[in-house]
Amino acid sequence: MIIFFYGEDTYRLHQKIKTLKERFISASLGDTNLAILDGGKVTFDEFTRQILAMPFLAKTRLVIVENIMKGKSASRGLDKIPEALKKVPSSTVLVFVEEGIPDRRTSLFKRLSKEKLEEFHLLEPDQLRRWINREVENRKSKIEPEGVSKLIDYIGSDLWRMVNEIDKLIAYSGKITPDSIDLLVNPQIQSNIFDLIDKIALKNLTESERELYKLLNTGENEIYILSMIVYQYRNLLIIKDFEERIGKNRWAIVKKAGLHPFVVGKCQILTSRYTFDELKKIYRNLLDVDFKIKTGRIESRAALELLIFELCK
Repeated sequence: MIIFFYGEDTYRLHQKIKTLKERFISASLGDTNLAILDGGKVTFDEFTRQILAMPFLAKTRLVIVENIMKGKSASRGLDKIPEALKKVPSSTVLVFVEEGIPDRRTSLFKRLSKEKLEEFHLLEPDQLRRWINREVENRKSKIEPEGVSKLIDYIGSDLWRMVNEIDKLIAYSGKITPDSIDLLVNPQIQSNIFDLIDKIALKNLTESERELYKLLNTGENEIYILSMIVYQYRNLLIIKDFEERIGKNRWAIVKKAGLHPFVVGKCQILTSRYTFDELKKIYRNLLDVDFKIKTGRIESRAALELLIFELCK
């Protein structure tokens, strides 16, 4: 069996893999027949050896291959993988995991798209509301509807931070209220992110760097700052798309996109400075930087500084 998981929502993607591993280990009475391969390092020979190996005192082996479509692979012989997949034995459950959206033009993506797959999109506003309510209920707590709206406005679709904030709020008072969110959750970064993106859109490197350092000096985590930049450029991409399809009426876009009127209004100030294709290119670059940071290929602060320089060119 071959399974393919990928998508921008890395939190739900990681939770899916975590659950899959836990169930397999529980059913197999241990991790003897579990292999996890780093796609950035694995060679074709090692990949082949792992998928062809027979399970030890069990019916199946679980082989998880992480982010094999990132970076250069021809030098390691990975271009031969699509053909090798024909040889996967019935005793091997082979799972490919990709953070972000892989290049759909590659032969491996085309091959895996024919198998059982699931894409983890960033949650839309209504989906995000349901997800927050479910997470709070799972923690035996409660949240008011206004509180859900505030969390979305303050945090957006960054589920990694959302989980941390939910846990912090519940630990503080046992339940989540709008007042506790105002007290404990910092919304200021969203406004500062808008200021940063405004300077980037003007191609003003000096002011963009000043806004970046202002954010860093607040003590915010570099990965979180990047996630907010990604979130806002995603909003710009969505709004630009609606502007080209239905016009620039703010309230029509609010209704169609499901975004907060404040977010739409701020983004519309910037969309005129970009073409749709430019925004798509920037968004892909942002996801690539996010991947490099999370896989340790570049130090997070240096990555942010280099990113600002590239975006202002």
